[in-house]
Amino acid sequence: MFVPVSCDALLYHWPKATVALILINVAVFVAMLTGRIDPLHGWVLMYGQGLHPTEWFLSLFTHAGLGHLLGNMFFLWTFGLVTEGKLGSLRFLACYLLIGAGESGLEQAIMLHASPGPGSLGASAAIYGLMAMACIWAPMNEVKMVGFFGYYFFTFDVAVGLLSAIYVGFDLTLVMLLGSDAASSLLHLTGAVIGGVLGTVLLKRKLVECEHWDLFAVLRDEAGKPTAAELAPPSAEAVAAHQQRRSQEAKRKILAYLHINEAPQALLLIRKLQDLKLPLELNRNEQLSLILGLHKHKRWAESAPLMAKFLEEFPDDSAAVRLRLAQICLVELQRPAKTLELLAPLSSAALNEKQNLLRKELTKVANKQIAEGAVELDEAI
Repeated sequence: MFVPVSCDALLYHWPKATVALILINVAVFVAMLTGRIDPLHGWVLMYGQGLHPTEWFLSLFTHAGLGHLLGNMFFLWTFGLVTEGKLGSLRFLACYLLIGAGESGLEQAIMLHASPGPGSLGASAAIYGLMAMACIWAPMNEVKMVGFFGYYFFTFDVAVGLLSAIYVGFDLTLVMLLGSDAASSLLHLTGAVIGGVLGTVLLKRKLVECEHWDLFAVLRDEAGKPTAAELAPPSAEAVAAHQQRRSQEAKRKILAYLHINEAPQALLLIRKLQDLKLPLELNRNEQLSLILGLHKHKRWAESAPLMAKFLEEFPDDSAAVRLRLAQICLVELQRPAKTLELLAPLSSAALNEKQNLLRKELTKVANKQIAEGAVELDEAI
């Protein structure tokens, strides 16, 4: 048995909708087990009883057993990371429901004249649609798979494109061999077709950014390479507009890194922008988020210049930052003289009781180190 558990695709958006969908699926499954939901009352796609749009949506959250639920949720998490990471929560949710409800509506319409009774349930078709979208947008990204063999398990990586081809190929083979007896495979393939068409349309309309690593670029052997239009000498206006777009996209990535507690990666991107002389403006809260994120990773020396810059930009709102920077200079950077310089502008009246105690303690320790002949070698700030 093999299940996907994660993907290395860069998250431009935190997968909030994916997590919400998983929680809803689990909640509905528990409600079914406890008898609070009767699946035959609107939660299963029925055949031969007319068209019922509510069933198109509700059946997406119903599962036949624990194995069915767990398998689907692992796949939803993995491919939700890729698709929601590029689309954002609202557009991702719209695509997910469109694929799932679209497949269910088509299925119920085809089976209008079948014998009345329960037809199908589950999120598999919608998830196959997400898998097809991920294959088109990020075929070279790798999915971490976990394999189970008895009580043992092992992990390995496989490209999104290859994994999608394996699952679609398997279902296609079953359909060719068994025909209509392979009903679940037919539903999977229908979801994949809808997702593939939707993913292609969104890509061609430039509503997702794949940075030339999409499936079509890979098949043309142009993956990661600039297009002919990008190689042509641009006008001054085009250069300015391009730089503005790059700055905006970079800031979006920086904020995404901060949101997932990857401040060191955000700082690397900021430095790259500085090397390229591209403009970047971070407001007060964004700067504090970057500083605090670096502190969580104990990147004291890298945070110190950012804190000094913050003090220059926001001198009237910096007592706590000044105290923290003084503490870092003393404890982490061994710069007692710089510590005293930072503490000098602070008055007792501007600090609360706890801050005053910290200021006095830092002053005492810094003076003691200077008296003992401390030599400052670090010029980080």
